[in-house]
Amino acid sequence: MSPDALSVLLRAASFVALLQAAGIALFVALFSRHLSAASGEIRRLGVRSAAAALPLLAAQLALEAARMAGEYAGILDWSLQRMVLGSAAAVVFGARVLGAVLLATGLSGRWRLAQAVAYAGVLLVAVSFALTGHTAVHRLRWLLAPALVIHLLVAAFWLGAIAALYLATLRENDRAARVIEAFSRVALWIVPLLAVAGVAMVLLLVPGLGVFTQPYGLLLLVKMTGFVLLMGLAAANRWRLGPAVAAGATRAFRRSLLAEYLLIAGVLAATATMTTLYSP
Repeated sequence: MSPDALSVLLRAASFVALLQAAGIALFVALFSRHLSAASGEIRRLGVRSAAAALPLLAAQLALEAARMAGEYAGILDWSLQRMVLGSAAAVVFGARVLGAVLLATGLSGRWRLAQAVAYAGVLLVAVSFALTGHTAVHRLRWLLAPALVIHLLVAAFWLGAIAALYLATLRENDRAARVIEAFSRVALWIVPLLAVAGVAMVLLLVPGLGVFTQPYGLLLLVKMTGFVLLMGLAAANRWRLGPAVAAGATRAFRRSLLAEYLLIAGVLAATATMTTLYSP
């Protein structure tokens, strides 16, 4: 496996871990009052997700020198590593590591300011994506950066909620249906922001339809297709599978959640490939 391919895998895995931890922090803040038995387990999953991101981020940063050299021996080249440590990649690494630490600390604490610490971690993780890449160098960065942050916050909220709701249906009885209904009411207003921010970024970043015949554009189409499928599953959960949980029918709802999770992970893998190897 080439350094580029391994970097894509590490980046995708770190995206899933970080956004899941951030999303769980948002879910806990909004819906923990509806939970009892599952609350502690959801928090622990958030802490483990944040912790899992740390070695993934460290390996990803170390691999940047290998990508520059075109071979794994570059990891041991201190001159290349110095260049990496002085680059934007190191700034992003620092922001994401600090964000993960704040998330793990806030989710594991029951003290007064724990939630504020977790919020800071969520924001830092989201903002880190705007520190480098296509949006960071664009002349309309002042529009693209906020759109990207909103896009990522909603994606994190969705991903974290899927994991949390799955655990809720396993650990809660009558409360599971209540938290699903509460989540659906909030998601109905928040999730469309994902599409609005995404469309805004496409219109600003993509110079013409010719891009869709190139690898970047094809991956963008994969992401769009994934979003359409996600919206179909979300609609089924909102109007059919979610309400059925109140009658004890949880298996179909959990299968739908698993399908949503895999779709979001696939979209994040496409994003990792785009941001590592291609530009608009």
